[in-house]
Amino acid sequence: MPTTSDSSCSVLVVEDAVSAGSTLARLLREDGYEVEVVLDGEAAMHRLARAPTPDVLVTDYRLPRADGLEVATFGRRLHPDLGVVMVTSYPEVIARIAPRADVPTVMLSKPLIYAELTRVLEAMSARLLAPA
Repeated sequence: MPTTSDSSCSVLVVEDAVSAGSTLARLLREDGYEVEVVLDGEAAMHRLARAPTPDVLVTDYRLPRADGLEVATFGRRLHPDLGVVMVTSYPEVIARIAPRADVPTVMLSKPLIYAELTRVLEAMSARLLAPA
């Protein structure tokens, strides 16, 4: 059962499959998240470069015009506290990039289990709202 966000956590979803991105955005909005969707890596980087900064980036790994790792690295360079969730149907990618220091916060495999994503987002939201 999905959890409901008590915060106004904002999420940038980067997914080149329009129906998958739309479905994910709808579910997240129903759970109380503010959501924007972009369809490629370059659009994601342009969005990350302007205010307001999303709290969390949820990006597919394989994207047109810049892959998810490039997007995550760019986002973290601009916003070191940006929460990042990388989603991929290529498990070998997870194994290959997991040891790197600049990798995303969380890696999830496709097919995406929505309850797993919402658990990750709730944890990231709690971290964002925690007193410094």
